[in-house]
Amino acid sequence: FHLNTRRMVDRSGPAPDGKDLISSLLKAQSESAPSGAGEDGQESVPKAPTFYAGAFRGAEIRDYSVEELQQYDGSTPGASIFVAVKGNIYDVSARPEMYSFDGAYSYLPGKDASRLLAKMVPKLEGEDPSDISGLTEKEMQTLDQWDAFFAKKYTFVGKVIK
Repeated sequence: FHLNTRRMVDRSGPAPDGKDLISSLLKAQSESAPSGAGEDGQESVPKAPTFYAGAFRGAEIRDYSVEELQQYDGSTPGASIFVAVKGNIYDVSARPEMYSFDGAYSYLPGKDASRLLAKMVPKLEGEDPSDISGLTEKEMQTLDQWDAFFAKKYTFVGKVIK
């Protein structure tokens, strides 16, 4: 395990050394943890802080309606961003520079973008971006590759229901 203390969110000042960073994390945890004896009469031990890896931001794995999915379109800074492929929804929030409102792939979040990905286009005129009927075999292979890419790189958070 390697803790990179030079790449902090606040990059305006000097990077803290590892000792100060760990001390501040433990202090914050102990201030928020209840003190005293636990249920078994033993002194309670503060739990270690929970850190999430990858794109997972605590999203519940569940079904999302098309309308609910639209809320995760990357237009709200700091909010979760979801992309659906073949009905599978992935949390791409870890890459807001790619998927938020001004990112290169800003046309993908908040919808099932299967047809867009299969055809490798940013827009469809009068077509439902989730409709995969009528795709060629090559386009279906492309879509399967995109689904595998998102499944490998991002956290699955649910399915789109219509």
